[in-house]
Amino acid sequence: MSDPSSKADLIEAMVSARGRFDSLISQIPHSKMTLPGASGEWSVKDVVAHITSYDRWLALTLALRGQKPPDFWIEDIPLDEFNRRLFDENRDLSLDQVLQQSGDVWREILEVTRNLPETYLFTEQSVQGVPYTFKPCDVLKSESYGHYLDHVPALLAWIEAIN
Repeated sequence: MSDPSSKADLIEAMVSARGRFDSLISQIPHSKMTLPGASGEWSVKDVVAHITSYDRWLALTLALRGQKPPDFWIEDIPLDEFNRRLFDENRDLSLDQVLQQSGDVWREILEVTRNLPETYLFTEQSVQGVPYTFKPCDVLKSESYGHYLDHVPALLAWIEAIN
């Protein structure tokens, strides 16, 4: 996936990746979305909750709103431990809650992105309390729309396995 060089390209990449992800999710019966195995031990519900957490805290809060996410999001801990914490944090949400939050956060990301100036999206930013600088467009690619695509191969394999 090439790096978008304009706001229009960025939005197109975001919408395309989310469309692909949503298309896969729509192929899965609700009755199977809570079964483990969609990505390791995780269910489809767990994958969607995981992605939504990244969208909420890294894409929307940090990259687009320029606000520091909770400390948990910037601690230097191994990725497996970090993802385990996310799983624990989201485990008690119902499937309907997870799907609703996913759609709500995605729509908000898209709306905020459309309303931000292109220069903001493609210029290094810093946020008080965050120990690194970033370009919002890069965070969106790595932690939001690119993150959807990271999970596509496992979801495709799982869909094939359940059919």
